[in-house]
Amino acid sequence: MSGPMALEPGGAEQDTLALRLADARRPVPRAADHHTLALVRPGHGVQHAAVDRLAAELADRVAPAVHPYEVAALLESEGLTGEAIAEQYGHRDLFSLATALYERVPRSFPEPPRPADPWRPDHVRCALRGALFALPGLGYALAGRLLPHGGTVTALVVAGLVSWAWNQALGHRAYLRLAAGRREAGRTLLKGAPLGALAATAAGAPFA
Repeated sequence: MSGPMALEPGGAEQDTLALRLADARRPVPRAADHHTLALVRPGHGVQHAAVDRLAAELADRVAPAVHPYEVAALLESEGLTGEAIAEQYGHRDLFSLATALYERVPRSFPEPPRPADPWRPDHVRCALRGALFALPGLGYALAGRLLPHGGTVTALVVAGLVSWAWNQALGHRAYLRLAAGRREAGRTLLKGAPLGALAATAAGAPFA
């Protein structure tokens, strides 16, 4: 559709501006036609089916967006260029397509996943840890017949009880020192382990 429009009443022929509706395949005027102004209607030439398919594919990521600019960033991350957008979807630029997707997909803000309960006990780990702590006592029970009679077994039991209690206290102390760094926690273990051995020996020596 085109027609002459006089700029001035009774003007010359060269003072006439021709308006033409741009074709969908050529949204810009030809370079050789310097006297034609192309007007493109909103939505003219848009590939609605392709845009609908893209909206369905990206619905999960477009729905939480609060602004079309977020959708534009998503499209950029998908590798869509201006030429691809114009050819495949008929939009003039990235932001036009992002706005169309933002309007097509309803807003949805899913609830974040519920975090795991940090206080829920791990029964398997607790059982394995208890069995590990019981191994020294099992060694005492198996080697009890090989030890001389008297207070030797009693001394070992007392030393074992003291060492276990010291081990728990030292582990708790080292865990608290982790707030100051791993080096401080290691230093606590290096100092506490020999002292625990001396304490267990001193506790069991009177019964030997």
